Amino acid sequence: MMDGIQAATGATYGKLLLSRTFWGKLAAVFAHPEKGAVRYALNADFMDEMGKHEFFGYRKRGIEPSEIPAEITDDLVAWIAGLPDETVFKVEDMPGYVYAPVKGSFNKTKCSNCGEYVFDRYVRTKDGAPVCIPCSGYEPAPQRK
Repeated sequence: MMDGIQAATGATYGKLLLSRTFWGKLAAVFAHPEKGAVRYALNADFMDEMGKHEFFGYRKRGIEPSEIPAEITDDLVAWIAGLPDETVFKVEDMPGYVYAPVKGSFNKTKCSNCGEYVFDRYVRTKDGAPVCIPCSGYEPAPQRK
């Protein structure tokens, strides 16, 4: 999904026009400082129906998409392409959304634990000293299989 958003919009991580929340949701917020913001998410009913397609049987067995027979993939793509947008997406205006782009910076600090440099916006503090995120003890939510 992230690759598609980058290809369709031109927004990339490198340009600091894209950020991740790490909430594990299939959703994206598109914001313009003068026009407001809109949130797109995949509808749960759509996801439930999509999961019934044979393609996902292959994926659940660990088969990579490029190794799934073309007719199976083509069937899923044709099904999705034939659906109206409102079936696939939940679209919400976000009044009051504040667009706050991250300012790029090459300022860095050395982690007091591992000694590696980390860009300042990622520095955390542990026991009063600057540390990188891995040394901070932060543990992301476990990934479910």
